[in-house]
Amino acid sequence: MYKRDLDTLLASKKMPNFLLLRSSDEFQNELYAKEILNFYQADMVEQIYYDEYDFSRAKLFFEPSLFGNSNLLHIKTNRYIPTKEVKQLISMCKKDSANFFLYEILETPETKVSNDFIKAFGTNFVRFFKPTTPNEALNLLNKKCTMLKIYANSTALLEIYKIHNENLNLAASELEKFANLGYEVTLENVKALVSGLSEVSFEDIFNKILNLDDFRDDFFIYTQSGSYSESDFINYIYGSFFRLFKIHSFIKINGRIDFLKLLGYTPPPQVQTLLQKQALKFSTKRFKEIFLHLNSLEFDIKTKNQIDKTHFLLAGLLELQRVIAKTK
Repeated sequence: MYKRDLDTLLASKKMPNFLLLRSSDEFQNELYAKEILNFYQADMVEQIYYDEYDFSRAKLFFEPSLFGNSNLLHIKTNRYIPTKEVKQLISMCKKDSANFFLYEILETPETKVSNDFIKAFGTNFVRFFKPTTPNEALNLLNKKCTMLKIYANSTALLEIYKIHNENLNLAASELEKFANLGYEVTLENVKALVSGLSEVSFEDIFNKILNLDDFRDDFFIYTQSGSYSESDFINYIYGSFFRLFKIHSFIKINGRIDFLKLLGYTPPPQVQTLLQKQALKFSTKRFKEIFLHLNSLEFDIKTKNQIDKTHFLLAGLLELQRVIAKTK
């Protein structure tokens, strides 16, 4: 099922009693796992994490009890356990509606995906993907705020997300800090209390690339931050250009811009002005050339193993500036 289907099940209170959550985005896994665990409200809870997993222990927990308690088993790993074992655990849930089973897997580049394992859950599984737009991230951060029972306005949430270079885990940590301090998440408080881990932001580098400025020093500073990865960096650059393309297309078609309708939120006035200026800087043909170049760059980085990916990415971004600088 899709994330929106899971949201519908949670809202309608019609959750199945066994479910698989899988993603490379730890924030979304944990966010939904907490909500689902709260929903089940079982009498007995057994949580088994990573190398603690033992099939005998998990199976024993689901054995019938004289007390007739409801039992919730939560397993969290970064690998797929044997399919025959997860099938037995699911079977015990199907036979007894008082058994609840949540399997949460954090997929890493080293994780070997098991399709048979996933099929064992039938339709009771959700795969989360990293947000591709600020509006998607905003919805997730608002959900986090609801769970923390704190107030936050959209501009402030997006500012936190930007400061932490679109890292949802770091943004969520900031929200927990606000909750502990008892402060509202306003733009004023964010500017006073939030600072990023990196000296340079994605946005700084993107604007320099766009303006044909020298971004190399900033790029290498950013690569030293703990949140850097070539894949995330390309996705950010692509997403930023795609946002400009959507604005460009909307204006071309409608002769005006409606940010709320287009993006799902309204940026501050100075940001609106900048985005419109950047979006109208390129022709539709130039946007196509930019996207083709970024697609090719991403493919090479993901498929070529014998390369220095950081320097290869830098070379690709310098070539991107040459694409941007074309006059025809």
